[in-house]
Amino acid sequence: MHPLRTESVIVPEGHYGYPGIAFGGYVAGLLASRSAVAGGLQVDFRRAAPLGIPVQITTDGAGGEIGDDEGPFAIARPVDLTLDVPSPPTWEEALAATGEYVTEAPITQPNCFGCGPDRRKGDGLRQFLGLLPGGHLVAAAWIPASAFGDRDGTLPIELTWAALDCPGGVARSRVTSAGGPALTAYLAAATFEPVLTGKRHIAFGWVISHSGRKTVVGSALVTAGGQLCALGQALWIGPRDKT
Repeated sequence: MHPLRTESVIVPEGHYGYPGIAFGGYVAGLLASRSAVAGGLQVDFRRAAPLGIPVQITTDGAGGEIGDDEGPFAIARPVDLTLDVPSPPTWEEALAATGEYVTEAPITQPNCFGCGPDRRKGDGLRQFLGLLPGGHLVAAAWIPASAFGDRDGTLPIELTWAALDCPGGVARSRVTSAGGPALTAYLAAATFEPVLTGKRHIAFGWVISHSGRKTVVGSALVTAGGQLCALGQALWIGPRDKT
């Protein structure tokens, strides 16, 4: 048993997808970075976390929560994450998908921390996720900015989790007919190899199931040579129909 540990953290003001709301993958990654679980972790989101003000993280080495005096924003617990992962695209295929993003994709959140094209290098992850031929995968040729790395040039766990967020969200909007903004109900992930800044990686996402407002998606980060670095699964819930 690990003792309970409580600390104060601040989500940087620029780490958002929708303006004014903390980026879900980053919030989940803050919990994951404090977990001693060797396998997967699932983070269930309860409400939006704020930017730029102190919030509390309480962990016990396995799970935990992040929240304030009104209750948790998100709760983490160990999970057995097993996914059928599609064959990753090649670097050249990912480059072509990134080109499709630039020329064809509808860009609804240009300042998104994960995939916004208006973010400068080192200010956002800049994952430009385009649709691959066949329409079943989205992918980005991605080189994580060196500014995000630690002393060894490794992307921190909280940013690795953040990098698993948009590939699934973009897959929801591009692979299915789902439209409009959506909220993440949960994000589960596991990491296998370090994501190295300044090196070529491929981020890609796919749809696992889609029914009504609910879309379950998968996402992965691999090296340019196809080695799996991190794997994610998320449930996105779309807006209610206006009648």
